[in-house]
Amino acid sequence: MADEEERAPVRRRPPEERTTSRERPAARERPATRERPPARERPAPRERDDRPERDDRRERDDRPEREERPERDERPEREERPKKLSSTRLAQLAVSHLKALTTRDIEAVVGMSRKDDGNLVVILEVVENHHFPDSADIMAEYSVEVDPDGELVGYSRGPRYLRGRPGDK
Repeated sequence: MADEEERAPVRRRPPEERTTSRERPAARERPATRERPPARERPAPRERDDRPERDDRRERDDRPEREERPERDERPEREERPKKLSSTRLAQLAVSHLKALTTRDIEAVVGMSRKDDGNLVVILEVVENHHFPDSADIMAEYSVEVDPDGELVGYSRGPRYLRGRPGDK
């Protein structure tokens, strides 16, 4: 209750000081439409003849010589070995090569082996024909050979079989 006693009374203006909405100053009123500032005029595009000719090619004589940094051809040759791709990356490339060539669904990588020449042979399981139910799908094994750079060397289709029954059964 102490808070109520400390509050200051609300002061109201006497009727002669009150203004009606019609008497309020016009500064508060907003115009119905806003005028846009005038658009800046752009200068007319210059014609090609007005431009001074500019030679973007700078002669080497204009630049200061840098003796400490040899030219690209003069740099000592390092043994540049191409980055060796991992077997996983090579298998992924084999999958993408076979997918692009056959447009068939590749189910899995079922085997990989590296040959003496460095090429990788990847054996992939591919859906040859889709059937309903999936257990009736005709599957095939493809052997894909890629070189160490990931380029396709060759591929061949192996045996075909029903899904879930590989081999001669």
